[in-house]
Amino acid sequence: MRDTFRILFYIKRNSPLRDGSVPVMGRITINGARSQFSTHLSVPPESWDVRQGRMSGRSRTAAHVNARLESIRFTVERCYYDARCYERGEVTPEMVKERFMGNISSRETLLGFFRRHNEEFERMVGVSRSRATYNKYRCVYLHLERYLHERLQWTDLEFSELTHEFLVGFHAYIACECGHRKNTVWVYLTALKHIVGLARSRGYLDRDPFADYRFKGESVPRSILSMEEIRRVAVLDPGSAMLRFIRDVFLFSCFTGLSYADIGRLTMRNFESSDGQLWLNTSRCKTGTSVSVRLFAVPRTILHNYAPESNDVPIFRLPSNGWCNHCLERIMTLAGIHKRVTFHVARHTFATTVTLAQGVAIETIGKLLGHKNIRTTQIYASVTHSHLRCKLDRLEERLESVSELDFIPKVLF
Repeated sequence: MRDTFRILFYIKRNSPLRDGSVPVMGRITINGARSQFSTHLSVPPESWDVRQGRMSGRSRTAAHVNARLESIRFTVERCYYDARCYERGEVTPEMVKERFMGNISSRETLLGFFRRHNEEFERMVGVSRSRATYNKYRCVYLHLERYLHERLQWTDLEFSELTHEFLVGFHAYIACECGHRKNTVWVYLTALKHIVGLARSRGYLDRDPFADYRFKGESVPRSILSMEEIRRVAVLDPGSAMLRFIRDVFLFSCFTGLSYADIGRLTMRNFESSDGQLWLNTSRCKTGTSVSVRLFAVPRTILHNYAPESNDVPIFRLPSNGWCNHCLERIMTLAGIHKRVTFHVARHTFATTVTLAQGVAIETIGKLLGHKNIRTTQIYASVTHSHLRCKLDRLEERLESVSELDFIPKVLF
């Protein structure tokens, strides 16, 4: 019986990219069985001709896209006829797809694939991806590019050349020559491992070069501010409007537990009064988890000072996270606090000094922080010395009451 072989190109209307375009997909059908693959192309949905399976119009973009689609069609057809000649048994769409992916894998390179990944990722920033994560991938790409050009004198390398030795060399490069700390190296290698995993899932690699490669981060003590240090920051006159603004928003985070990204999205619509109390209701940028925090005196005062007239504009128009951290370094120096304090330290401070040390249950702290897993809360909410001292004071009181029993000697020496 003759196979019914067909190639169809279609668009994923339900997965729009940031610029409004949609991905173009390919579908291989043989005797009713199907297998889909990505063409790595995208088009405006209104310019797609469904009946023709191509981009309509005579623009340069349309000509380029349609030429690429014809090239893909020709390659897939060739893979199908090769499979019929060399494969035993029935030819399936998955077999043709594997031949097609293997056909282009010999021309696929690490930097080229990584660059396209970053371009697609950037188009989704603000939709389903964050700018910070994009910056991480971009930074890893730049390190890879410099390592290849400066140390190996290569312009790029094919995925077939990605070996264990290459990973060892790149690891040493970012750790030693670039001077990154162990946790930064761990983050960068994890990002590269993700890229390699994506390439492998698309047929560009038949093995995992990270399979026997071990790397890990290290646990580092998390900085927090004590109540006395919070008070010193609060009463400080930084001397400039910018430093005063950064100080106020930092204190707002100390008493609400919101991160830099979450605070930057707040508008007056996130606040509501209930039973005479003011509540902050939002969802976390990172996880989408709902957060509801009651505002006490300090954050209420800060909100009152910066509340805009419109309910729809951001309350705190923060500069970049890096600049905020630079300003906080200056603020801490003026306050006589000799710690490395970043904006995220406010979230740690809320989890420990403001809540845990005051007797708030760890489960409640997890809900206030918007954590999905209690283990994450346990990492943030380390036991402070003041909290430990309070617990020991209560224990001492109990032991002293027990010592009144006759069988406990009053004086041991």
